[in-house]
Amino acid sequence: MDKKLIKNYIYNILYQMVKIILPFILVPYTYKHITPKVLGTYNFAGSIMQWFILFGILGINTYGNREIAKVRDNKDKLNKTFFEIFFMQISNMLIAMAAYYLYINLTVHDNKLIFLITGITMFASMLDVTWFFYGVEDFKKVSIRNVIVKILGVSLIMLICKNPEDIYKYIIINISSELIGQGIMFFELGKYIKIQKISLKEAYHNHFKATFALFVPTIAISIYTMLDQTMIGYLYSDEHVSYYLSSMNIVKMFLYFITSIGAVVLPRVTNSFYNDENWKNNTSQLLNNTMRIAMLLALPMCFGMMMISKNFISWYLPDTPIISDLIIFACPIIIFISMSNVTGIQYMVPTGMYDKYSKSVIAGATINLIINLLLIPKYGAYGAVVGSLIAEFTVTLVQYLMIKNETKFNLKNRSYLIYIIGTILMSLGVFALTKLLSVSMLNTFIEVFVGIAIYGLVLLICKEEILFNLLNKIRSRN
Repeated sequence: MDKKLIKNYIYNILYQMVKIILPFILVPYTYKHITPKVLGTYNFAGSIMQWFILFGILGINTYGNREIAKVRDNKDKLNKTFFEIFFMQISNMLIAMAAYYLYINLTVHDNKLIFLITGITMFASMLDVTWFFYGVEDFKKVSIRNVIVKILGVSLIMLICKNPEDIYKYIIINISSELIGQGIMFFELGKYIKIQKISLKEAYHNHFKATFALFVPTIAISIYTMLDQTMIGYLYSDEHVSYYLSSMNIVKMFLYFITSIGAVVLPRVTNSFYNDENWKNNTSQLLNNTMRIAMLLALPMCFGMMMISKNFISWYLPDTPIISDLIIFACPIIIFISMSNVTGIQYMVPTGMYDKYSKSVIAGATINLIINLLLIPKYGAYGAVVGSLIAEFTVTLVQYLMIKNETKFNLKNRSYLIYIIGTILMSLGVFALTKLLSVSMLNTFIEVFVGIAIYGLVLLICKEEILFNLLNKIRSRN
């Protein structure tokens, strides 16, 4: 990958690290002071609101990124494309907000105020132009903005929210930080675009069909992400919504390191696909590299987290051992999503394979819905985790089968064998430590450090190509 891609990945990964560290600090605080039951009600309200946001945004987040990447070298087209997509986004979201508040007034009777206040978050989604900055490959501004907003929000919550009655303050702080973050980005837009009048009718004519095409896989993906929470709330309990959300957030926080690659690569593949005659060879080489990087990270993250889960939760959230069980069940999702991020987000979407992409995620969503209906009423969060796991495996398998003849993934590369050997040795070492050491924060960090050391040593001894290329670049620069 070239320097700009690496810089964009670093900026994105810095933000993802903040997204990991801050919730890591905040979750035990909110569990203690606001309680899982009250948080579960807020999370349940949020899961319902997200459905309306989903219908308002359609597929604009991905489509906007892709369209801006196509025209970023032409100022006039860039200007026109941005305003058409943005005003269509505002129009869609206003309709979605009206529908959300109508739904709440007709159906919600308990804790109604929480649902009403939570809906204000939809303003932030309406003004979100992150897709524009991703499309022009300006990850620095987005990352810095997000870091500032996250730190500000978490700091205010820990200063102000002290008991379950402060849930309204908690919600308002979350909403305000989101709105401030979106406002900051508008100051940066002036460096790229100039205000321009556009026809809303023409905007819908030019973009609605394509955004709707991306909406189909988006809604399917949401069936096995957002719908899990909604179904647990309706079919089991609000408390299990919190347990499920906490466990999945812990598991998926590791994915940010890997899916950040997809956010960086998507605009590059899109631009190459539309403007480079040799795009197929360039894309194949890039995707093979990113697949190897994804597996280099995903395998040790998955099995390492499984090894330390019980000890980690024993001191981190000592009153909720159920979360450690849910984490162990969910960890393979890290591997499946890492692979589908390469096949789907980094290849199928930028090359316009919307139909095949939609079929893959619809297959996963269908399986997830069936498993949820069978398992959630009896097992709650456990059933939802099993459904998500099988759904993600299905999506990954279907996508790989669909594109294996389009672009070649060299899965026989010796690097994959090195990752597997390193992961096995690391897992054995960490497992032994969990049996020898007592439960504490310090000992968990020791287990993590030793695991990283074992895995890294295996890569060095076996002279793994990606790691050695990186080390050689560092040496040559020095």
